[in-house]
Amino acid sequence: MTNRLQSSLDEVQNATGVSSQWMPTIDAQELLGDAGVLAIVHGGETYQLTRTKQNKLLLTKCQALVTPGLAQQNQ
Repeated sequence: MTNRLQSSLDEVQNATGVSSQWMPTIDAQELLGDAGVLAIVHGGETYQLTRTKQNKLLLTKCQALVTPGLAQQNQ
C-alpha cells in the first residue's frame, strides 16, 4: 500500500512540476507576522499575501503598496 501511495504521489508531483528535492522553506508566520499580511513585488507588480480567518493563504494582485524606490531596489 505504501509503495502504491508513494508512486501516486510521485506521479502527481511530476505532473505539477513539483520536485521531490529539497527547496528553501519559511514558515508563513515569519513572513506575515501578527498582521497577517505582506506585500510582494514581482516583475514590477505588487501582490498582497494575506492569511484568512480560515487560516489559509490568499495571494491577490493589487495596487502598489510599497514606495517606488523599494520596488526598484528589489529588481
